[in-house]
Amino acid sequence: MAYLLDVAAENYFPLAPHHTFGRLAASVDTHIDKPYVSKLHAAIEWNGSHWRLKNLGLNGTWVNGDNLNQGDTRDLSINDEIHFADQNDPGFKVINLVAPADMLWPLEGKLPDVEPIYLSRYHLLPDADQPELALFYNEQTQQWHQEASSQRGENEQPALNDGDMVQFSNSHWQLVRAQIYGPTEAKASRHINDYEFIFNMSMDEEITQLELRHQQTLDLAVRTHHYLLLQLARHRARDAERGLDKRSQGWVYADQLAAELGLDATHMNIQIFRARKQLADCLPDAQGQQCLLERRGGKIRFGCEKFKVYKGEKLTLKSPVVSY
Repeated sequence: MAYLLDVAAENYFPLAPHHTFGRLAASVDTHIDKPYVSKLHAAIEWNGSHWRLKNLGLNGTWVNGDNLNQGDTRDLSINDEIHFADQNDPGFKVINLVAPADMLWPLEGKLPDVEPIYLSRYHLLPDADQPELALFYNEQTQQWHQEASSQRGENEQPALNDGDMVQFSNSHWQLVRAQIYGPTEAKASRHINDYEFIFNMSMDEEITQLELRHQQTLDLAVRTHHYLLLQLARHRARDAERGLDKRSQGWVYADQLAAELGLDATHMNIQIFRARKQLADCLPDAQGQQCLLERRGGKIRFGCEKFKVYKGEKLTLKSPVVSY
């Protein structure tokens, strides 16, 4: 998301994909309370490759001293200086021209000392080493959700809306949505349930390697969090053997799972965060990311339908739905 500097106010602000400037406060993104500024004076918008300024008012807009008449446009560059209606006003300066993206805008500290955080599909905050919070995007609802590493088996947090505050590491941030994505954005041809999860476990169960198979094999290497997925896969397979339907299979109380893994709730949640993050990074365009690990009523389960577990060279477990 691009952002400008309001020179007079010494304030930075992000640009919406179609960002308007003018005197009519209720109808513009940036209000300029000057009598010689038009009600809707100008707009800056992303055209798919560049940010472009269009002058809409009658009293002129200047970019680096060049006057734009009504209807004129200009592609913007870093450090461009923009003045509306009066060149003697301090105006605005272009600081950043990143393409529109959902991000966290800092509410403490000043740019450029504190940079915005541009969000990936599954984001760990403040970092992947010691995550306090996970922000993840649900493509079905087209909304962001947050989950704290300290939560103890509750359902996932409600959706985050544009402008909501996010807090971690004693700092406060505001969610800024690009709001350019519709329900069919980046429509993927694959769902994570198309993949078969192959767990390769050592005989002492100390090491677990994971592969994903669908037309080709993705090696997710050896990770501690793979054993958490494997344990949940075991619960799902047992429920299937008992004859439970798919919707009822595999649900385990989070406290029970933590006890089985020998972890406290926070460390277990961190492993959940890392498992989801790895999948999102490996399959960035696949739908159904939320199916990997599902929560409801204090319970959690492995939501994927196809899996096999090998201990050493021996197949010890397989799901009812497996592609051969």
